[in-house]
Amino acid sequence: MEVIYPITIMDLQNDAIKRIGRELNDDELHTAKKCVEWGLSSIIDITLKSAIEEAVDKN
Repeated sequence: MEVIYPITIMDLQNDAIKRIGRELNDDELHTAKKCVEWGLSSIIDITLKSAIEEAVDKN
């Protein structure tokens, strides 16, 4: 199975370093992971619908 867009813990930690100047601790990382999962799950249907419609319209 091909992955379209992965997000790794390293991605999250690298972004934390850019934004707050350090990596997240374990508790912060747990919270951030839940937030990322919720955020992505809340928009995935819209994103997939738009992607499919765009692909069909252009082809």
